[in-house]
Amino acid sequence: MVRHNNQLPNNLTQLQNLIKRDPESYKDEFRQQLAHFETTLEIFNLNPTQYNKKLDEQAMFLAQVTQCYLNDMKTFPQKIVDILKTHNTILHSDMRLSLCKCLILLRNKNFVTAYDLLELFFTLIKCQDKNLREYLKTHIITDIKNMNMKHKDMKLNSTLQNFIFSMLRDSNAKTAKLAVDILIELYHKNIWNDHKTVNIIADIGCFSKITKVMVASLKFFLSRDEEEKQEN
Repeated sequence: MVRHNNQLPNNLTQLQNLIKRDPESYKDEFRQQLAHFETTLEIFNLNPTQYNKKLDEQAMFLAQVTQCYLNDMKTFPQKIVDILKTHNTILHSDMRLSLCKCLILLRNKNFVTAYDLLELFFTLIKCQDKNLREYLKTHIITDIKNMNMKHKDMKLNSTLQNFIFSMLRDSNAKTAKLAVDILIELYHKNIWNDHKTVNIIADIGCFSKITKVMVASLKFFLSRDEEEKQEN
């Protein structure tokens, strides 16, 4: 295959499209970019508070083509997870959001499990970053909703529910509030509308020492009472 573009290795969008069509022919270029990513990551870890545009672009490129080179990319998802776990609160907000988007892309391709991502994202909730919190909440709800679209995996749902129930007991206000918000929204979407969810909101949420959690829980039951009255 003739390479018409001498700048191909630096044009990640074009290279990404070519790789998806013919991974074998562009394996060398891919490996070159993977090596660049490793070098950029080493440099970034020396000063993780700064936004690194190169790392952002390389990580997203690699996430886009992960499925094309499974052997080469075995450790890539964990490397992104490790950056967020190690540097979560000190990362630049744009860098943190970009790496989360990278992981969501990998999650959508089943390279990261729902539970692992849920666990990681709840640790990031404590960051002083309201936009990130809203973004992560939207993803968690959407991911759980999508998992239940075709058939309900009761074991997985139970595992995820139990994790969020434990987060509702967390002493951190942001963590507990996110947990109750997720439970309430998934109830209203008829995803987790079982007695267990309702009882947890009643027993833990309504008696929470965190005012916002208690208020959200009480409002949930008041709205349910109103709905039942209207139905009758």
